[in-house]
Amino acid sequence: MDLLSSVITLPMAVAAAGAAHYLGAKAVKAVLWSVSPLSTGEPQAFTYERDVWRTAEPATMQVLIAVLASGVLVWFGAVIAQSWVSGLGVLAWIGALLFDLQRWERVAVSANNLWFQRGYWQKVHRVAYENIRDAHIEEKDAGGFTLRRGRHNRVCRLQVRMKDKRIVALPKTDAYAGLGDVEEVANQLRQRLRHLEDREAVKRSEAAAHEAAKRAAETPTGGDDELHRALRKLRAGALAPNVPPAVKLRRES
Repeated sequence: MDLLSSVITLPMAVAAAGAAHYLGAKAVKAVLWSVSPLSTGEPQAFTYERDVWRTAEPATMQVLIAVLASGVLVWFGAVIAQSWVSGLGVLAWIGALLFDLQRWERVAVSANNLWFQRGYWQKVHRVAYENIRDAHIEEKDAGGFTLRRGRHNRVCRLQVRMKDKRIVALPKTDAYAGLGDVEEVANQLRQRLRHLEDREAVKRSEAAAHEAAKRAAETPTGGDDELHRALRKLRAGALAPNVPPAVKLRRES
């Protein structure tokens, strides 16, 4: 292979390795979402994952370097006419795909739990809604590098505050492409938290009315009036519990 051909085919080989990884990893992850969902015992409602090609994070940049390096190795094997070197490049590409799965981070919400995983072969973490106080979306500029936007990147993620005041920082993803998915997860989580608050408010109203009715029954005089007032309070509390106001979401383009 002459010098001109070598120079021309290098970017073609690197681009082919990148395109093959983009399509291959997307297909593999779609299959894994289907056969190995995060939630167990209940269906997933909404999900989001870290986008390797768009998220400006050191872990994702390392995956892309491995992918592009495999393309260079295949090209070098063709230049020196050594098929075994090109074969090593193919093996390196497969290794880069496995490396991608090892760094794969994803989040899901179901009816009663929040789930997340950092690395496909790592532990799946489950957080019950009863232990969550509130949640919000964090969005900020990222200092890393991506092929699409260079150094002008933004990342976002869902942050969850527990009732014991601990903060659970969930995986980051590209804000330009992934913010919609993160907001869907956040909306579902907030909706479930409001439902829990509604039920707790009804229970508190019922308990207060029951206690008032009990006191009225034990009162020598005026017991019937107290009882009627307690029953009216019970019905009013069940129909219109004292619930916290809905959270207004902030959406940024």
